[in-house]
Amino acid sequence: MHALFTFGLLASLVTALPSLKSRGEESDIWGYGADTMGGANAPKKSIFTVKNYNQLKTALSNYGSPDSPKIIYLDGVISGNTLPDGTPATEDYYARDTSYKWDLYLQSFNETYKAQLAASSNPADQEKLQILNEQADGRYVASVEQKKQVTLKVGANTTIKPAKTAKVARIEDIALAVNWTSNVILQGFQMYTPIDLFPEWDPTDGSTGNWNSGFDAIGIVTSTNIWLDHLTISDDNHPDSAEPTIFGKKLQRHDGAIDITEGSDLITVSYNHIYNHDKTHLVGNNDLNNLGPGDIGKLRVTFYGNHWVNTKERSPRLRFGTNHIFNNYYQGTLAAPNTLVYLLGMGINSTIISEANVFEIDTASLTSNAAANYVVGQYKGHVLSDNKSLVNGGYPDLEAVAKTKFDTAKTAEVNAAAAAGRPVAEWATYQFTDKVPKFPLGYDYELKKASDVKKWVLKNAGHANYEWCD
Repeated sequence: MHALFTFGLLASLVTALPSLKSRGEESDIWGYGADTMGGANAPKKSIFTVKNYNQLKTALSNYGSPDSPKIIYLDGVISGNTLPDGTPATEDYYARDTSYKWDLYLQSFNETYKAQLAASSNPADQEKLQILNEQADGRYVASVEQKKQVTLKVGANTTIKPAKTAKVARIEDIALAVNWTSNVILQGFQMYTPIDLFPEWDPTDGSTGNWNSGFDAIGIVTSTNIWLDHLTISDDNHPDSAEPTIFGKKLQRHDGAIDITEGSDLITVSYNHIYNHDKTHLVGNNDLNNLGPGDIGKLRVTFYGNHWVNTKERSPRLRFGTNHIFNNYYQGTLAAPNTLVYLLGMGINSTIISEANVFEIDTASLTSNAAANYVVGQYKGHVLSDNKSLVNGGYPDLEAVAKTKFDTAKTAEVNAAAAAGRPVAEWATYQFTDKVPKFPLGYDYELKKASDVKKWVLKNAGHANYEWCD
């Protein structure tokens, strides 16, 4: 038996949605993005089957009308690092107009060595110093070249899904930019997240510096009515966990799997399989509410039926918006290299509504109550409601865990403000609550019992459980 919750959405609206099938026989579409239509009603000329990167770019341009309805079927492996003549774009290609080399870029942060070169009267040493001083700019130029090559803007009224006869439908090293647009469906295919060939070391990022990379697999910026369904997203054979530690920090070549920022709204993320990735879903990208149209009252996202495996953090990490997260299956580990940091990140002025999810974290060694501490991450958020989620075989009080973490962070801020003689930050003036005012969802959905969720998600999530339909 499923419980059906109704919050004002007409049944006729649900039946008008685009069709979905999965091998688990689940065919309903729920959530904030429920009335997304994608490329429905596209004319015949705007229905494309693409087998390579150039064809995909051409299809997205849609004869100079990138926002007119279009349906794009993927057939094969499509790589963003493929040049128009079919040859691969390499690190050397992107850096061709610079003196940039990876080993020289690393050496350019060795201030002792640079001082020795500067003190030398040998012209060869002066030439070496000049080249080292060019590395930061060279890295930037090469990074911009890669960005131009691998970033694809997805216009409004677009559906991208597998071709009916495709044996493989996979996008590799492409950053799909769903920016300043609306009405987009991405469904039923694999994605290998783009590898940043030119990651940046920023010694001023944090107290000891950090590596930063530049590409999300799917970046949604100031966009509405988006549906991401039955995707399989991973770092393939190039996870950040396998990268070396340089300057005391793990090198990072990947950013978000799916990031939703700058006032984006009305989004559903359903039946996806995301694994072996670090920074998974950032929903809202700063604490200032000063980007795009602003985040307050927006960033409404529904996550259901998803399967996260060894995602280290941000599944999701929320600011300002409301995320309804129900009937998902999480698998995490505390062992290296995919050591879990947290799963649900409570950010500033955010509301997390968690229902009947399943969390499994090192099930052989952690009790349910101990594992619950890894479910919730505290980042200035004070609202979290949970309805009978299952954690390592038990039903711990996730709301109590969230309250303890918020109260601890609040006390630290109050003490820090007093010591510094400054006002307390606004977020620390609130009280934690698990009461969601008026339960502001506005749609119908079926809620499965947590005990049924694992089997159901394994039967439905990911591209392998997607069945093609018109």
